Amino acid sequence: MGFKKLNKLNLGYEHLKEVLLFSTLTLIKMLIFHHFMNLNSGILLITFNNFILVLAIYCLVDICSKENRIRNLLIAHFLISSLFFIEKLYFSHFFTLIPIHSVYQIGQIGGVSESIFTLIKPIYFLFFLDCFFLLYYSKKFSSNILLQKKHKLVSISLAIILILTTLFVNSNIVYSSKGVYSPYNLGLMNYHFYDIYSLLSNRPSEQKKKDIDQYIHQNDLIDEDTFGLAENKNIFILQLESIHNFVINKKVNGQYITPVLNGLIAKDSFYFDNYFEQVSTGNTSDAEFVSNNSFYPSDNVQTYSRYEENSFMSFPQLLKEQKDYSTMVFHGFHAEFWNREDFYKTQGIDSFISMEQLYDDEIIGMGISDGSVFDQSLDYLMDSPQPFYAKYITLTSHTPFKMDEKYHFLDLPKSYHDTLVGDYLQTVKYLDTMIGSFLKNLKEKDLYDNSIFIIYGDHKGLRVEDENANQLVSKLIGKTFTHDEMYKVPMIIHIPNSDLNETISTTGGMIDFYPTVGNLMGLKLDGVPILGRNLFNVDEGFAVIKDPMGKGSFIDDDKIFLMSNDGVFENSTAWNLKTGEPVDLSNCKDGYKKALYKLNLSEYILDNNLISE
Repeated sequence: MGFKKLNKLNLGYEHLKEVLLFSTLTLIKMLIFHHFMNLNSGILLITFNNFILVLAIYCLVDICSKENRIRNLLIAHFLISSLFFIEKLYFSHFFTLIPIHSVYQIGQIGGVSESIFTLIKPIYFLFFLDCFFLLYYSKKFSSNILLQKKHKLVSISLAIILILTTLFVNSNIVYSSKGVYSPYNLGLMNYHFYDIYSLLSNRPSEQKKKDIDQYIHQNDLIDEDTFGLAENKNIFILQLESIHNFVINKKVNGQYITPVLNGLIAKDSFYFDNYFEQVSTGNTSDAEFVSNNSFYPSDNVQTYSRYEENSFMSFPQLLKEQKDYSTMVFHGFHAEFWNREDFYKTQGIDSFISMEQLYDDEIIGMGISDGSVFDQSLDYLMDSPQPFYAKYITLTSHTPFKMDEKYHFLDLPKSYHDTLVGDYLQTVKYLDTMIGSFLKNLKEKDLYDNSIFIIYGDHKGLRVEDENANQLVSKLIGKTFTHDEMYKVPMIIHIPNSDLNETISTTGGMIDFYPTVGNLMGLKLDGVPILGRNLFNVDEGFAVIKDPMGKGSFIDDDKIFLMSNDGVFENSTAWNLKTGEPVDLSNCKDGYKKALYKLNLSEYILDNNLISE
């Protein structure tokens, strides 16, 4: 064997120096990232568990590199650094990490690019700082090392052991937290590793069809006093983007934020003032799904993609079958976003009028302005056979809440200028004003009196975790902005000339939309698999809370329970809604079990496509 060849031969494990260097640098960044996530409890242990997986990844890259091993390690390091950067952007807004199924939504990034850019902060680019130093000094690394077969086998064995160790540790953590896995009990890398594992394993549930039938048909869904109250009327559903309930009947600087909605509530309406969002990562599309189907959205895969092949008995579908309604949806954005164009075919939607069919005469934020969509829809309504179901998915009040100053109808105090909350309030006021104009036009077209209007917020627009937003919202509402206020959205059912004027304070959620509104429309729900309740005839309120709280969170008429993100029940929090005082967790055990059961039941039914059976 020649001297030159001997010099290139790796007689030991010299190649592991670079592997350890890259892994250690990643470990440091991971510790910083976990600190950003406020993993104060067990941060060192969680980070070390993630380091095991990181070490395995770099080992595999090193072993699989026949040539240019340093280049490949640099590429891997850059990709992992990019993961830190992207996750920090996502976490800064959603306070959780990106689920693996979101790769199916990557084509939608262009539609929300403005929102993404507002989240970028210069400090986030520090995640790439070491990449430049590594690139500069890479020529000094041992790129000419050749691995003997026995050393490769040892390294491969080490990588396999590390991966199996990671899987074992993660499984134990998830088992101890009763099947709950989250970024808060697994950390960044392990969360994604276990997320992929869970997606691929598709573990079967032990639920039985007999139990399913017994549960979903156990509630009396008819309220005799309100049954058929709006039968055969045209249905207008306005799903309002990012609208919190706290804006209702609220003044800022002496001006009502939502005078139009306030006026609707005051006359001829039911107003549900303890109604809660129940969306997952699908956000607006999840609000549609839950309301139309009375099942919870998927936690693991984007709902409109995951269940595209399923059979449903949705609210619009039942209207068509039982009452001969025509159905249409209006939205000022692209039809393929959230896979709406395809999924609506499973929902009984006759016509989806999206950005492709509308004139883009006025663009605000992501798409066509709400005012323009309302105006353009009038011709479609006039041409549609009656009775019809017309749903509007509004858009202008979407984050980052930017719009031309000519639409800033509120005179805000200086403390709100150039703030997220100030911009938010302006978009809410704009939307409220456009709704008023729309209702006026419907009256002129003789489409108002013989109609029912269901108006609700789709999900939160502001978060309690945002300190600046929290301070301003707390000032606005006169109390601390807490999770119960964050998740609460308005729900208004307006029936012209009905002489109704009732506020219903029973706690409910979007899961209850279908049976509640279906009751008003005179729909026969016997045999229709739904998990929600008719809020007109329940005595005790209850709503499951999702996004991104630990699985099993709930709210009822007296308290709110937030399951700990680490999956440990004893680390959870709960407080009395009236006093704000802490609630003993032992008083939340039954509600926690109920929430888990409902979520697992919904997931099992959807995963196994049992709705039509």
